[in-house]
Amino acid sequence: MIRLFHYAIIGYVIFLTFLLWLPDPRTIVFGWQPKEDVAGYSHLITFAILGILVEIDRRRYSFEFLCLILLFYAIFTEIGQICFPPRSFELNDIIQNFAGIIIGMEIGNIIKNTCKTIIRFCNGSRFLKFGIIPLVIIFIMFYFL
Repeated sequence: MIRLFHYAIIGYVIFLTFLLWLPDPRTIVFGWQPKEDVAGYSHLITFAILGILVEIDRRRYSFEFLCLILLFYAIFTEIGQICFPPRSFELNDIIQNFAGIIIGMEIGNIIKNTCKTIIRFCNGSRFLKFGIIPLVIIFIMFYFL
C-alpha cells in the first residue's frame, strides 16, 4: 500500500509537470475541455489532488514541511512556464496552487481519518484497506471535474 501511493504521487507529479509546461494542455489530454465553472480553478483543483495524495501518504514529515516542499514545487513549475511560450508566470496561479495544496492536504487528512475509522469498524478487511482510499479519491476527482 505504501509503495502504491509513492508511485501514484511520483506519477501524478510527472503528469502535472507535463501539463503545466505544455503550451495548451487541453489539446493533449484527449480533447478534454474543463467545464466553464471549473476552468478558472484548474490550478487549485490539480494541486488539491496532489495535496490529497501527499497527505494520505504522509508518515514521518510534518504538515508544514510538506506544504513548504509542495510550495517550492508549485513555484518551480510556474517559473518553468516562462520557457514554454505561450505559457507565462502568473502570481495568481501560485496563489491557487498553494491554496489547492492546503485544501487538498486537509481533505486528505479527513479521508485518511475516515478510512481508518471504517477499517477499524470492519476489522481490517483487505478490500477496505486497499480499495476504499483510491475509490474515495476517484469520487472526489470526478465530482469536481
